[in-house]
Amino acid sequence: MREYYYEMVYILRPTMSDEEIEAAIEKVNSYVKRFNGEVLKVDKWGKRQLAYPINDYDKGYYVLEYLKTNDSKFVRNMEGFFRINEDVIRFLLFRLKPSEVKELKEKLESKEEAKATQTASEGEE
Repeated sequence: MREYYYEMVYILRPTMSDEEIEAAIEKVNSYVKRFNGEVLKVDKWGKRQLAYPINDYDKGYYVLEYLKTNDSKFVRNMEGFFRINEDVIRFLLFRLKPSEVKELKEKLESKEEAKATQTASEGEE
């Protein structure tokens, strides 16, 4: 079966507390898993100014995630989830090109190697 890699950016309401933001991110990740996806990396950008007001908000909490799935209906399912989720004010989900997938895999592998090296050096001390 073919694997699809995606980059997903979504903006959460700026009025949410830190605990609510973490819960919202966990909720999104649980739906990714429910729709046969795997979260590869989560990058929290924090609160940022929006280019234009959305639903009377001029700021939002940005989250970037890299995902992997083999389900061809994944995008449709995630878009449906985002449309009914009131915490998400905007989202963007698109498939990565093969060159971007290769770059992402290299970054993830280098981070795993760095973690393994760091863990091994801590064990020696």
